[in-house]
Amino acid sequence: MELSSCAAVKKAATTMPAVAAGVGNGEASMLMRRWREFTTCGEPARFLCFDQEDGRWADVDHDAAEELRAAFRDRRVLAEVAVGGRAFLFDFLRMARIDVDTAEQAPLGWIDGRGACYFPAPDVGSTRKRRRDDADAESSSGVEERWSGESRGTSGSGSSSGSAGEKVKKMKKQAARWESAAALEESDRDYQLISKLFLTRGMASRGAEVTAVRRVARGTPRAAAFQRQGQLIAAKRGEAAAVARFAWYGAPAEDVAAAVEQGVTKSNAWLIGAARAHGNGVHLAPPQCPYTSAVLAKADETGEAHIVLCRVMMGRPEVVPAGSSQSQPSSDAYDSAVDSIANPHWYVVWGKDMNTRILPEFVVSFKCPNLHAKESSEATSKLRKPASPSRDMFPTLLAELEKFVPSHKCQTLQETYDCFKNGQIRKDQFTRFLRNYVGDKVLTTVAKKLRGY
Repeated sequence: MELSSCAAVKKAATTMPAVAAGVGNGEASMLMRRWREFTTCGEPARFLCFDQEDGRWADVDHDAAEELRAAFRDRRVLAEVAVGGRAFLFDFLRMARIDVDTAEQAPLGWIDGRGACYFPAPDVGSTRKRRRDDADAESSSGVEERWSGESRGTSGSGSSSGSAGEKVKKMKKQAARWESAAALEESDRDYQLISKLFLTRGMASRGAEVTAVRRVARGTPRAAAFQRQGQLIAAKRGEAAAVARFAWYGAPAEDVAAAVEQGVTKSNAWLIGAARAHGNGVHLAPPQCPYTSAVLAKADETGEAHIVLCRVMMGRPEVVPAGSSQSQPSSDAYDSAVDSIANPHWYVVWGKDMNTRILPEFVVSFKCPNLHAKESSEATSKLRKPASPSRDMFPTLLAELEKFVPSHKCQTLQETYDCFKNGQIRKDQFTRFLRNYVGDKVLTTVAKKLRGY
């Protein structure tokens, strides 16, 4: 069908388009998955298209967004909408905006009224063939041999053919889940380095065992967008702010798989809990703190949990206390958030930047039966209320600080103190927040005044 034929386009813009002959099973599955999302997700509050030149997602203008919402309500998977005097096709299944005149494509995503994000893998159009080639290369690198080897081994041990069939089915499902990530051999240098980083930072002592390390496909448009973000941050904040850091992203298995395939498009703050999360953004742990993110992982049907080693572009971070409902930078002076400048345990990337400033590099699959039991007991022991109000000197300190800091900061100080008083954050966390938020110089001045010198 010619894209320039508007009549033909309008005729096709009904419910669900026929998949062209020759489309592979992978793309057909992807379309079916997106069809289910399309028919079940809430009405979009925002539509965004990826700007290749700026390397970031930009909102579709208001009038065009209203037309797209109308198409969404009618469950039309294609909509022809004019933007800036040019005609575009918006394909909700393939999540692409297509220029009617040039057939150029740009990734399309949306965020519904509940805050759920729907973004595609940034590999649209001509890049699809390359992704299928990558998947074919992966399947020839040992996955098939493991399937057949497992099947033969099970059969030889006298197990039922049904059991062997189930095992093969599970392994095929695993391979399909990681089609954008190639499994590394244990002798591979990256496998050894990343396993060591993961296990020697507290995970081994908790009984963790690495079962696989996978390298996420490189040279993708997502990687190019990440590089472009680095250039933009360097131009705005300086070269030092554009240095990418490694960090661990933890989430349930299906969210990890989606991050590998599409990039990170969903906050994991809900896994931490409103009282302990530092705002509503993607929380990643520094490389020396894999346990912090690993406890957010949930095992899949094979008993494996998965965590992603990413590169993250933080720009200039600000301190956001635990329990905050912040979901974007407090001002143009900041790009991201941390729980502490001096010794961060969390890096927080806000929703508008999660797909362009977080680049998944490796997936570590592991088993650790006691992981969540330990985390639960530790969390219970750490989140204790102050022993006695009479021994709590913070109210006096806060009252004095009000004379030294702006009124908007006083409100944040009081809210954070309330979190501490209610046992939602620990004393050391609150003290660290005070030092970072007010500054050591002001705290020293107030402390001296309270002591009478």
